[in-house]
Amino acid sequence: MRGDAVTHMTGTNHKSSWIIADVGATNSRCALIAPPLYERTAVRHYRNDDAASLQDILDSYLAEIDVQPAACAIAVAAPIHGDEVQMCNRDWQFSRNEINDRIGVDRTEIINDFHAIAYALPHFDNSQRIEIGKATQYRKGNIAVLGPGSGLGMSAWISHIAGGAVMSGEGGHITVSGRTEKEDAIIAKFRNRFGHCSAERILSGPGLISLHSAMHNVDLRTSEEITTNATDPSCAATLRQFFRFLGSAAADLALITGAFGGVYIAGGIVPSCIEQIQSSEFRSRFEDKNRYRDYMRAIPTWVITDPTPGLTGLSVFVRHGS
Repeated sequence: MRGDAVTHMTGTNHKSSWIIADVGATNSRCALIAPPLYERTAVRHYRNDDAASLQDILDSYLAEIDVQPAACAIAVAAPIHGDEVQMCNRDWQFSRNEINDRIGVDRTEIINDFHAIAYALPHFDNSQRIEIGKATQYRKGNIAVLGPGSGLGMSAWISHIAGGAVMSGEGGHITVSGRTEKEDAIIAKFRNRFGHCSAERILSGPGLISLHSAMHNVDLRTSEEITTNATDPSCAATLRQFFRFLGSAAADLALITGAFGGVYIAGGIVPSCIEQIQSSEFRSRFEDKNRYRDYMRAIPTWVITDPTPGLTGLSVFVRHGS
């Protein structure tokens, strides 16, 4: 066993430990947890382009930590129906049985990546989040999350006196609507190109590139060319428009879920653009619901700064269900 794994695993029960893995389209993160505290140890980060499959990543992780786990829990950026998983934004396929056989466990749980993040929502505090704007109230209740990354995920924690439950689906594929003639023209270009302008077509890494193309007729290769180039007027304009659309999507999600406890933003894009979103129209667009303006003002909005919210959620998921 590697030295850091020995140090971090002291006092835990290897025979009842779990591997947890948060598998996105671009990156995967793995960790080890064990009762009684289920704290994450031996956290590792992998670039998916460096591996042929999730199974290969798990092989590498097991070889590195030199611990045989009892079970595995995976959060994956894909709709989960039955045992077979086909990722949306990466050509990877796997099943529970394949993972069990590959890593030598009897139990593998697989959930959607935003299903996992929803489990973490009630546990975030000010050390793991940054508020965008200022709400008029801070209450307990339902909490929602959306996250632009390689795709767009959405989910919610539904509060209940008995504890609560997770609501997850494929909200990233809702239809986008414009608030201005300029936005209507942008969306029309997306419809002409894709047939349907879903939220994910705009509110994602590839979506940000497509938004820039629709606004400026310039094709860029990466979303980072936009998010890290604030001095370029066209890139700055694209990012401002991105945050307007994000504010509208976040507001719709808040209304649908009754998210009195707040709306969180996850994903790989926004946490790297804190200053830009704070100075953007995101919060004003979020609040701009006409007769429901006061209702929206009473809902806080935060960006998650926890670098591994999927692993945080998986730890809670395993602790509650194992």
